Amino acid sequence: MRILICIILIINLWACTPKRPARVDEINTKPHRTQTKSNDRHPIRKHNQTTHQVSKGESLYSIGFKYQVDYKKLAAYNNIKAPYQIYPKQILRLTAPPQQKVFKPSKESVVQTKPLSNNKPVVAQSTTTPAASTKPKPKPTTTASANQKTPNKTTVVKTPTNNNLKWLWPTDGIIRTTFLASNPARKGISISGKEGQAIKAAEAGVVVYSGNGLLGYGELIIIKHNEQYLSAYGHNKSLKVKEGESVTRGQVIAELGSTGTNVNNLHFEIRKNGKPVNPLDYVKP
Repeated sequence: MRILICIILIINLWACTPKRPARVDEINTKPHRTQTKSNDRHPIRKHNQTTHQVSKGESLYSIGFKYQVDYKKLAAYNNIKAPYQIYPKQILRLTAPPQQKVFKPSKESVVQTKPLSNNKPVVAQSTTTPAASTKPKPKPTTTASANQKTPNKTTVVKTPTNNNLKWLWPTDGIIRTTFLASNPARKGISISGKEGQAIKAAEAGVVVYSGNGLLGYGELIIIKHNEQYLSAYGHNKSLKVKEGESVTRGQVIAELGSTGTNVNNLHFEIRKNGKPVNPLDYVKP
């Protein structure tokens, strides 16, 4: 009898214990299985990765976007001039090249001179031993086809000069995920919506990428707004603009979809000098 009473008291005490309310960030945070796979597909550069081999269809803009390197820096690192033509299988540096070493001539290469005599001009003589033969060696001949390179499609972009950017919310819907600098899968924000609804350009600019070549983004559009800012729109159902096309603020550029994931949403990014920044610091729903 005494044991039964103790059990009843324990049950009553447990029932009366106040439950801790769920924190806001604990609600609906169960990771989606397919979304986790999609997150794994968002590429980031490994710490020791310093080069990239160009694939067919890539541009300097898309490669810079992939590795979070400003396209202008990529061009400078690889001595590429506008309009930034690159070639399949070309190796690009992702970091600045090492500084050139200062050349120090060896003793054998020092040029010596003789003192003036009989007012004749000085003739420079080298202490190095002349080559046995001064005849140039014949260069090997190569066929034109062996040296011929087919460049990737190059988008000639006239940089917009708009420095007074007034960002527009790109589509109707609520925010699913927010920006988190430390998470490679959250370099922007995710906005939920209905399949096929309009995606609008957040600001005027020029389309520098329109395609599906960047893993994890699905059908993607990248717009260049000026020398500093790019915006990106991923997971679209269809694309309405092409590379090199100028767009106005609020122009419909795509339809919302789920390419690259299994949830209808827009992945929206803003990049400043190649680096992702929090879109909510620039645009509000």
